[in-house]
Amino acid sequence: MNLNLFKTYVRVVETQNLSKTAEDFGISQPAVTKQIQNLEDLFGVLLLERSGRKLKPTEAGEILYNYAKDIIKAVDKTERAMEELADSRRGSLYLGASTIPGQYIMPYLIKLYKDKFSAISVSMDIADTEKIFSRIGERELDIGIVGGWINNRKIDGFPWLEDELVVVVPAGHKLAVYQEIGLKNLVNERWIFREKGSGTRKAIEGLLAARDIRKEDLNIYMEAGSTEAVLAMVESGVGISIVSRWAIKRVEMRNIKAITLDEVDAHRLFYIIYPRQKVRRKSVNNFLEYLKTLKDSTEAIVTANGHQRYQG
Repeated sequence: MNLNLFKTYVRVVETQNLSKTAEDFGISQPAVTKQIQNLEDLFGVLLLERSGRKLKPTEAGEILYNYAKDIIKAVDKTERAMEELADSRRGSLYLGASTIPGQYIMPYLIKLYKDKFSAISVSMDIADTEKIFSRIGERELDIGIVGGWINNRKIDGFPWLEDELVVVVPAGHKLAVYQEIGLKNLVNERWIFREKGSGTRKAIEGLLAARDIRKEDLNIYMEAGSTEAVLAMVESGVGISIVSRWAIKRVEMRNIKAITLDEVDAHRLFYIIYPRQKVRRKSVNNFLEYLKTLKDSTEAIVTANGHQRYQG
């Protein structure tokens, strides 16, 4: 049986939308419809029905959804287990990263890794910290790099790199004359926040709470789904924000001023996380060791590669 039929069906149930599923898989909507029809013809039951503008699984559809997920996971685990028999220089890596490490750190480190282990297939998904933790817990990803720690009995990990939170304001803003500033001097400003689930947002909320500053007392003008979106909003003069220093290492290229946050706890850690299991594929263990060895040199590598990128 074609495993893609199950993958398509699972995605339709989760999105409740044919066109969104088609977009996710890069196929046409009629192709998605045809695959669902093939499954219904195969099992002789109705799998989906409309509820308003959404698609909902029937009783049979719900049963198939649960079994289809199990089948997909079983095939995936089988493929990964077979890689244990191969040399560690071959195989695959399924990485997940929250926004800051995913956009500003890992691309350079993956490039160096691929230069050395070209036969390893590497894929990386970027999502917020909560989603990466969830996917690691379900063993959908091998390794995650995230901006905060969430207690989860299914997950192991270790602290990796240090990060510093800094204030960013438009270059012409009245606060741009400051080199350092405290949180209480920012209360009356117009804020741009990251979306819920973001590690950066959790860190900012922790800073505010420690100083008895309620989020409800701030003028949160808007929320943005990525750090790049936050920086774009700040650059356009919409408001101020707090972001990772990793994101503004080349801020001189933009119309933004970065200000050191004069707070002793304006630092956090990035963590490497992975499923709690006794045996891992050789390719996964090798990549974990690679990340550990680069702990003290990562900043130099990223900075050097970043300068090469902008200087052409």
